[in-house]
Amino acid sequence: MKLYDECLIGAEELLADLPVKRLDLAKAPDWPDVGNNQVLFANDTAYELGGEGYPALSSVALTDQESFVPEDEVWLLGKDLPELSGSSPFARVTFLRVDEDAMGTGEKLYQTIRKIEYTRYHLNPKGYMMRISSFSHREAVRVSKEAKRDGLSFASVGKLFIEAYKKQPQVQAAKLIFITEPDFPYDKLEAIMKRSEDITTALDHLMRDVKMDCHSCSLREVCEEVEELTQKDFQKTS
Repeated sequence: MKLYDECLIGAEELLADLPVKRLDLAKAPDWPDVGNNQVLFANDTAYELGGEGYPALSSVALTDQESFVPEDEVWLLGKDLPELSGSSPFARVTFLRVDEDAMGTGEKLYQTIRKIEYTRYHLNPKGYMMRISSFSHREAVRVSKEAKRDGLSFASVGKLFIEAYKKQPQVQAAKLIFITEPDFPYDKLEAIMKRSEDITTALDHLMRDVKMDCHSCSLREVCEEVEELTQKDFQKTS
């Protein structure tokens, strides 16, 4: 499954020479998931990731290559949650290694990708309220004063994300990268994320039996590339 390989490579290149550190999941305390009814008001909030006009990005890219996601991992560039004292730029990049045969083809493949992506709508770490826009890549986060006081970290949040993603039977391993570094090129990362979303949208276009004016569509080139890649994957598995 090579649909998103260029996005994976692009994100890795942005991070290649930066001081990204791997977090120790074994030592990270387990943190409760409070379900879908969490609301944090301003008075309860210590700070916001992606608040006050800062970037707030989130994206998921899938691969079947173990070289991209050898095992479950959480990485951090910038300050961890206990170290932050005010609002900060934010990005969460997720690479998922999936079982290509279990992903399906055609419309099933598209629906499976979307179902995996929508995992974030069903996860609510206590004191970590995600404010997600379904029309963009924005994923701002409010961190409560109580969670900051109790030592909530990205390692604990990452563990919950990994557990949630791996509830999907197609997901074999997950790699999450949290970014709060002020000087990181968030605009370049956003362009990569947009490319990833365009690929998924193009896949949907190709699988639907509808008439479209491809000559005037901004996704025409992406659709052509996706069609070529999906044909290669189909030939490989048939």
